[in-house]
Amino acid sequence: MSGASNDGRPPMVAAMRWVQQITSIAVEMALPAFLGHLADRRWGTEPWLVGVGALFGFAVAMLHLLSLAKQSGRSSGNRDSLNRDSAVRPNSGVDKDRGKK
Repeated sequence: MSGASNDGRPPMVAAMRWVQQITSIAVEMALPAFLGHLADRRWGTEPWLVGVGALFGFAVAMLHLLSLAKQSGRSSGNRDSLNRDSAVRPNSGVDKDRGKK
């Protein structure tokens, strides 16, 4: 299938999956801080609950990113062999201009 991604899905499906993941992570970070702000206004505890909400949202988002990275690593196969083959190696070639004046 032309234009298909590596896993057989059309590119638009893969793009929509990434948009969903990024939006989910953004909401995970912002919503707890916003709820902390609302609670702070209600109970007059500013800025404590905003800070707690922000830290909680950050922690949840980082856990989500780590799980996303693990899934991406598992689905892409062995990247080390690809990286070793495509890595730039210093002094791997012969410098043709070396020694010429």
